[in-house]
Amino acid sequence: MTETVEIEAASRPVRRLGKLIFRGGSMSNEIIVPLDGSSLADTAVAHAAEIARRVGGTLHLIRVHTPLMMLVPPSDSPVAIPNPMFDERLRSVAEEWLANRAQSVSTLNDVQVTFDLRVGIPESEVVLAAVERQARLIVCTTRGSGGPALRWLGSVADNIMRHACCPVLAMSPEAVRRPVTIRSVLVLLDGSAASAAIVPHAEWLAHAFAAEIDYLRLVPPPANPAQAILNHIQRTQPDAVALSTHGRGFTRIFLGGVADELVRESNLPILVFRPHDLDWTVDSREGSVNRTTVPA
Repeated sequence: MTETVEIEAASRPVRRLGKLIFRGGSMSNEIIVPLDGSSLADTAVAHAAEIARRVGGTLHLIRVHTPLMMLVPPSDSPVAIPNPMFDERLRSVAEEWLANRAQSVSTLNDVQVTFDLRVGIPESEVVLAAVERQARLIVCTTRGSGGPALRWLGSVADNIMRHACCPVLAMSPEAVRRPVTIRSVLVLLDGSAASAAIVPHAEWLAHAFAAEIDYLRLVPPPANPAQAILNHIQRTQPDAVALSTHGRGFTRIFLGGVADELVRESNLPILVFRPHDLDWTVDSREGSVNRTTVPA
């Protein structure tokens, strides 16, 4: 039994916030890394720093302090009001930790590092920072560690991937322990313009490492596309996988069936991008396509 794989060579522009952005455009090379104080979240910094170094970019470390008052559940019953002085102490400790970490990262990696302690809801502040700073990429782990107070990163990673205006390199605990290098990137496509929106971002990442890039499209979609993709990954052993989020047909089936496993459990970095204002309808007239047959 075989499956038909289409390797699509066409490149297309990407829409971001309603504007066309082409490869080599005016986007900054700043990479944002959200941190929560845990050692696991912190391990993503090395990967982000290596990308920044290779593209001549900068790092921007973010930690979000959520005031204790915002964590008190609404209730008609009497509740304890958080002590403002204690809350300010927590904020101060977090800011000091972040400043020290930024200095250490800059010294160890020979890359410019800035930092920002923001106050509010973590996922909202990370997404807003990416818009404000016109970030090129967000690099984050898919979950934090070290106790309930430090696990916000994992709980908000999904929201960051859904709402960020730039690509997100999501890394599982296994992925962050991989060598800080990428030799091949696998791009998943479904034939639509929206799925192809990931292509310039995947090519940008691959170019940073002088890595090979492969484009995978299953035509027609097999009965179990998730398993077919996982089989292909197992055979070809890419160092990273890239795809657009949200879609119809094959892409929707894929995202519903295997994306969580890829992002949360895979030992590979997953580059995710949510295109804005692009059509998910497959247009067979666009792009040049080369076909090859591989074992299922």
